[in-house]
Amino acid sequence: MAPPELALVARARGVSTHLLSREALESLAESPDLPALARALARLGPTIEPVGETADIEAIEQAIRRTAARHLRTLGRWQQRPPGVLDVFWADQDRRNLRALIRGALQGAPVAARLSGLLPTPRLPERALIELARQASPQAVVRQLLLMGDTEARALLPHVQKAQPELFAIEVALLQAMASRAIVAAREGDEVLRQYVRERIDLGNVQNALLITGAPRDVDVAAAFVEGGRWLSRQAFASAAGAASPQAALASMRAALAESPLAHTLPLVAGDASRLDRAHLAATVERLGRLARTEPMGSATLLGVLLRLETQARDLRAVAWGAALGTPPALRRQQLVTPWH
Repeated sequence: MAPPELALVARARGVSTHLLSREALESLAESPDLPALARALARLGPTIEPVGETADIEAIEQAIRRTAARHLRTLGRWQQRPPGVLDVFWADQDRRNLRALIRGALQGAPVAARLSGLLPTPRLPERALIELARQASPQAVVRQLLLMGDTEARALLPHVQKAQPELFAIEVALLQAMASRAIVAAREGDEVLRQYVRERIDLGNVQNALLITGAPRDVDVAAAFVEGGRWLSRQAFASAAGAASPQAALASMRAALAESPLAHTLPLVAGDASRLDRAHLAATVERLGRLARTEPMGSATLLGVLLRLETQARDLRAVAWGAALGTPPALRRQQLVTPWH
């Protein structure tokens, strides 16, 4: 299997030198309010895009988003042999972006809130994210995607046509789309990349199983399972989805995944399911860091830098919202994902 292009890996190493260290993020977490945080970010120079004169949460979020987009554009220009690691990362981000945009439209959230935490991709650049965030309903989001020429949006259309959109069916369709793209993109990659894709599909199935638990029994559990993972079988998914409660479903999946890397990222209680992504991201960044030291020219290095970009964006957002809400700095530090080394 072909490793990532040497020039692209070298460029990724260059990008990594511009990412904030854990120490820098811990220091930013001490900012007493948003203006103080904006001043601290400005002292970092070109490391972070300018916040501008209005040091509010929306301006800081935009600076965070544009910083990540700048680095991703740099890496995209150096990719000469798609599909590959970048395409896997973008497929996963597109799923995250559309989940947030559709849920935000359903809840009637403000535009800024819908954009919070999103990372631009070639499929959904910042201007597209902003336009989609302005749509009044999930149906309008999908129709705007179609107007943009997004052929994958057709799979979402049947699920947003009803007065009450089928949110679970949307989740399954988004996971299926991500899995299809990521499996193809990882086909010529190394085992590290293929394992990452399988874990992300497993994680998506875990999240969907927790969502479906307790749902009306007319839901087709068999059709809700997305192929392509490694550790969570269709049978284990169906067993968890049919459990009497979310906590019972979680216990069922914990037993099925006991020997997998996902075992340590499962929450203790089903109500913490939203933290699954964060826990898996933290564990994966740590693991890729170790692998990159022994296989510096493999997928681990490039994928590790991409996920560090994601962790930086998440951590800066957590720091910004902590400053906006006045949460104790110790609590902000606990939310950081970026590793110490």
